[in-house]
Amino acid sequence: MSNAPVRNHDVDRRGELLAELFLQDLGPEFLARPTFDFGYDLLMGFRNSRGGLNNVAVVVKATERPVQARYTVSRRDFERWANSNIPVLLLVVDVKNNRLFHTWPTPDIARDTGGSGTISIRLTEIDESMKETLRRQFVG
Repeated sequence: MSNAPVRNHDVDRRGELLAELFLQDLGPEFLARPTFDFGYDLLMGFRNSRGGLNNVAVVVKATERPVQARYTVSRRDFERWANSNIPVLLLVVDVKNNRLFHTWPTPDIARDTGGSGTISIRLTEIDESMKETLRRQFVG
């Protein structure tokens, strides 16, 4: 009997928890988990200087493997994220080393992987400096 489904669930859940802790630390007005799966793992909003809310959808991908500079996702998912009417933040979480990486999926950052149905995108590791940069981007 294989433990693969349990292990994958544990990895995914740990990645989600690490992402939530990171995002809560940025100080959003709200951080919400959708009640059903519609393609995003979290939604969050940050109060902007004009009194409105800047909303962001978040997709979390968790892995136990070391994260490389480029990350491959399905073309279908990427197209949905890149063409959304609100910004989408992709967080890739290395659950073994508690490291987070991110990108903002937009049509101009993708590298076609030869029609295989996947797209390669560049990731940036989140350190304290990048954390502050993200915080500023969220509030506009």
